[in-house]
Amino acid sequence: MLERVKFMKVNKNKRFEYTPRFYNERKERLNKMREAYSDEGEADSAQRRERMRDNMQISWGLESARTSQSRAANIRLIIILAALLIGTYFILDYVEIFTAEVTNIETTK
Repeated sequence: MLERVKFMKVNKNKRFEYTPRFYNERKERLNKMREAYSDEGEADSAQRRERMRDNMQISWGLESARTSQSRAANIRLIIILAALLIGTYFILDYVEIFTAEVTNIETTK
């Protein structure tokens, strides 16, 4: 009798609870800027100048890093293209020599 009860028992539906999360990158950035500049009103001009100097050095450092990376990528691209062109030249030159030998063999027979 107990086996029938277990067999006939219907499981309840499971609930799926999903709470969507929304990330607003712009709002996060604005909050960080507000926190950074909220202390600025209390700081004196020397600290403000120091902070601006640090920000400028960081931004200039990033710019120089980008230019050096792009310069390295351009040099690498030129070297690869030159190697491919030289390789293609030698392959085509070898094929011309090979076809010339084959035609010379056919004419001598």
